[in-house]
Amino acid sequence: MLPSEVFFSFLAMRNRSLFSLFLCFVVFAGAIIASKSWGIARESWGTALFSTQRHDFGSVALGADAEFRFELTNSHNQAIQLQSVRSSCNCVSARLSTTVLRPGETGAVIAKLNTTGQHLRNKSAVLTVQLTLPTDNSPGGVRRVDTVQLFVSGFIRPDVMLTPGSIEFGAVGKGTTAERTLLLEYTGRPGWALTRVERTLPFIYARAEEIRRDRGSVAYRITAVLRDDAPAGYIRDALRFTTNEMQPGRPVPIEIVLPIQGVVTAAMQVKPSPLSMGILAPGESVMKNIVIRSEVPFRITRIVSSDARFRFSFSERSGSVQMVSVMYSAGSRFQDVADEIRISTDDPRQREIAVQVFARVCERSLPPPDKPTR
Repeated sequence: MLPSEVFFSFLAMRNRSLFSLFLCFVVFAGAIIASKSWGIARESWGTALFSTQRHDFGSVALGADAEFRFELTNSHNQAIQLQSVRSSCNCVSARLSTTVLRPGETGAVIAKLNTTGQHLRNKSAVLTVQLTLPTDNSPGGVRRVDTVQLFVSGFIRPDVMLTPGSIEFGAVGKGTTAERTLLLEYTGRPGWALTRVERTLPFIYARAEEIRRDRGSVAYRITAVLRDDAPAGYIRDALRFTTNEMQPGRPVPIEIVLPIQGVVTAAMQVKPSPLSMGILAPGESVMKNIVIRSEVPFRITRIVSSDARFRFSFSERSGSVQMVSVMYSAGSRFQDVADEIRISTDDPRQREIAVQVFARVCERSLPPPDKPTR
């Protein structure tokens, strides 16, 4: 190879190397910019509060009370304000369960699908929630604002109607059985039928009984039973009824979703729970009270906590209302306190009560000095 050919070959290789290096730089810079922009979404403090941001109601009948709670929990040391929520479509309405979430509290954005007949078939909406979080407790302090988007979808069937629109158990005492019925009516092709009912909660039993069939119409009586072994707390679930019709182009049966709601009340009601001891300066002490109510008299036998800085006082007498005084003495260092108080009772219905307790130990900000008077 001639020297000139070697030179030009080297120059071509060098240019290709420079061009490859340039391409790598462009790709690397783009990746950095993209990661930064994506990081904003990942690091959104408002988004991190929600357990989920999407919900599909599935196939819903006319008149069904299709509601879903987008739950969020305040994991910060300051109270969060839920400013507003708006829906992009009037096929879905939205409301806030509360406007203020204190540290440790849980709230919800409640989405309701409009199944009255004004909207049919595939529907979707975006719920936009605005939240604010103060960075300190001083009046007029800096506030962080965030906007979170929640996504809702569903298919409203025009040929299936529920009366009433959901299984509503209401308030049921723990250890009690409750039964509810409703009517499901279908109008369309002959031979349509329900083939199976599926439930996710083991303490709910459901059955469907055909009570009328006339050519293209059929009616079922739906019965749902809440068993006496249901745990205390809110019930928000759904029964799924499989039909003998298939999804278009797929060998998958179409389901109808029936919402279930209710609350199983505990033997004892505890307020406040969780318990906030507030913000304390190092070495400061504070006392708060917990009130426990029951339908029958009971006695507190013991109260324990893993944090030795908590002290408790209570009456040893039996009564349907008991008050527990909780005293906390802050240590010498700044810290966030999160603990659990366990209260033992002689009531066989509820032998133990667990109460979450929170506190923050830090240097309190001093109020602004008074302006000098002339």
